[in-house]
Amino acid sequence: MSVTAASSAAVVLAAGLSERMGANNKLLLEVGGESLVRRCVLAVVAAGVGDVVVVLGHDSQRMALELGPLPVRLVVNPDFNAGQMSSVHCGLNAVGEGFDAVMICLADQPRLTAAHINSLLHAFDTLPPHQSIVVPVCNEQRGNPIVISEQVRQEVVRRGPNPGCRAYIDDHPERVCWLPVNDAVFVTDVDTPADFDALSRDWPS
Repeated sequence: MSVTAASSAAVVLAAGLSERMGANNKLLLEVGGESLVRRCVLAVVAAGVGDVVVVLGHDSQRMALELGPLPVRLVVNPDFNAGQMSSVHCGLNAVGEGFDAVMICLADQPRLTAAHINSLLHAFDTLPPHQSIVVPVCNEQRGNPIVISEQVRQEVVRRGPNPGCRAYIDDHPERVCWLPVNDAVFVTDVDTPADFDALSRDWPS
């Protein structure tokens, strides 16, 4: 079976409180004229992914207005205060059946492009039969997005939000392809004002 973007789904996690950013919702901060969340979602859409689910929570009304025109499905996690794993579970549960793979993306990686996304899907498509999860690794640091099979999605959903997807990966190392990558985009996100200032300084004018 050939796994393509069209035969894959994506869950974009955009529900968090962004507490380390202070008063601002980091995902609505703009760089290069676009908000961080919009940039990330646009990259996923541009990759041609068949179903894009964006999980909202904190500030959901403003976030929905920001993303409303895009061809994505918005779901609200009522338990977003419980942490990221509850949003992962909410998003995976909302993905429709029939997809070969599901990508789990963070909404605060504004340098992520369609090419990065398709490179991970290509890696998933070429996995040996015993593996069903792709996790990018740059300089020994675990990165994002990750890609899981439909079977893994179903197993994670059945397990519930606790212990969650990360624990599932840790519990099944034989299923994981730790994919070496040379691009720091996979391990770079925006959590603090200093992170955003550095991003803004480095962004092409």
